[in-house]
Amino acid sequence: MIRTKDQVDSFTCDEMLIRETTFVIVDLETTGTSATANRIIEIGAVKVRANTIEDTFQTLIDPNCAIPRAITRITGITTADVYGEPQASEVLQAFIDFVGDDIFVAHNCSFDWNFIQEEIQRAQLPTLNNKKLCTLRLARRLLSGLRSRSLGSLITFFDIDTESRHRALSDALATHEVFLHLLDRLEKQHDIVELNALLQFQHQRYAKQKENPRITHIRQQILPTLPDSPGVYQMLGKKDHLLYVGKARVLSDRVHSYFSGIEGHQEHIRRMVRQVVDVRCIPTSTELEALLLESQLIKEHAPPFNKAGRSYRKRPFLRLGDISNSTWLTLVEHIRPDGAYHYGPMGGRKEAIHVARALISIYGDPTDAFQSFTRDGVGVSSSQIGGKLKKDAFEQVKSFLEGRDPTACSILKSEIQKASHAQEYEMAAQMRDWLTALETVESRPHFLRTPLLNRTGAILYQEQETFEIHLMVCGAPVAHVLYPCKEPDLQDATTKFHQYVLHPPTRITMQHVDRTSILGAWMFKQQDHISVLPLSEDIQSSAFDAALHSHLERWSPQ
Repeated sequence: MIRTKDQVDSFTCDEMLIRETTFVIVDLETTGTSATANRIIEIGAVKVRANTIEDTFQTLIDPNCAIPRAITRITGITTADVYGEPQASEVLQAFIDFVGDDIFVAHNCSFDWNFIQEEIQRAQLPTLNNKKLCTLRLARRLLSGLRSRSLGSLITFFDIDTESRHRALSDALATHEVFLHLLDRLEKQHDIVELNALLQFQHQRYAKQKENPRITHIRQQILPTLPDSPGVYQMLGKKDHLLYVGKARVLSDRVHSYFSGIEGHQEHIRRMVRQVVDVRCIPTSTELEALLLESQLIKEHAPPFNKAGRSYRKRPFLRLGDISNSTWLTLVEHIRPDGAYHYGPMGGRKEAIHVARALISIYGDPTDAFQSFTRDGVGVSSSQIGGKLKKDAFEQVKSFLEGRDPTACSILKSEIQKASHAQEYEMAAQMRDWLTALETVESRPHFLRTPLLNRTGAILYQEQETFEIHLMVCGAPVAHVLYPCKEPDLQDATTKFHQYVLHPPTRITMQHVDRTSILGAWMFKQQDHISVLPLSEDIQSSAFDAALHSHLERWSPQ
């Protein structure tokens, strides 16, 4: 009888709980797949109790034969590596002692067990009689929806870090991590906490999955029609209720993933899929277009299964400009074209405050306090975060923020050393936080450090056979075209771009900043594949168009 964890407290027999059991997780590397014809070349084992590793065992073994090249390609173990190592008969007794009476665990347990027993028989040692547990069997019953339950597939599915694959101890350690995940599912989904129940579970008949007619309809009627383009997909419930919005580089692949291996998805995904009645796709010509549309639809409809991005965020900027005939550096959340330079959006309010404090501590006027609750005119919610700069510091601060001069970091490092020598440890710790924020800003590409209102021009993206032109004004995308294209299409995009340039926004809205943030994140991710052609105030539109055509001529496929 399989008892649940609620029955354990009243259970009085001498029954072992899983948390009180010692398991030895074993992995072998061999010269082939036949236990009778091939030999072991490496043993790795991990002794575990209460989810804690108590000991490990690892040894190479000389198989008295050459190691096939195919095995060397997989394991990296060569014949030279095992030459002179102990033979199986010399190490088996130590391995048997290591295993003791504990539970023998392996992925595809029969493979490792048969090889060990064959080697024991050759060495004329007593055979093992331990109870066996197979993590592959457990995975087949717990994760029946996965296409593969191989150790490599489970490592990927559970997002497990491994030092090196196909070496015995490394794979044994990875199997231990997989084992912990499977035990967690056994307890949560089946209330199994006893050893006997665990051993029985691996031999249970596969549960027959009741086919959901809605899922069958989606798989048979909808999935085959999905395009292979970028775009946005919408998961719909009953009465066309929008459940979820997502974007994909390849719509067919992304949507298919929801309806294959359903049992292996996280619980909130399974819960959503159970409610899906229909899937609708909006193809786009580029991934960036899909990102922008996804953000817009999530904010418009706030689907219940979209937990992030449901509202516009206030994103901080650093404003460098005049206030009352003095140059100030302030933190602002609302931007207007007031003649100042606005840098950002910053990674967050804390980062923006640290950067502002650092630069004002280096270049600020010491007669003016950093914080003031009385000053007006420096932006909503920003009068508390700002400081006046020295008369000659404007260009230095501007050069740092735009990525042309890293001197600020060097100065701050020197100040940290002075504070430490003076045993002003709190000040040194504070300045280290400032330095981390400055170095984060310094690490960003130059094209993301241009003042927002000056961030205008063309983004040229190339990856393999993909050619995209994205035109931005004040940091936000306004038009795009795929290249090569018809000349009228390119002309329409540039005409739209120049209209925005001639009539820039008089106020930067949260929607504009959101599009700026999405574009910036995409550009940062794709920075190895893009180049930027800026449009500055001293360049006429005709000169910009000529420069763009010149770039495209070099870009054109032969």
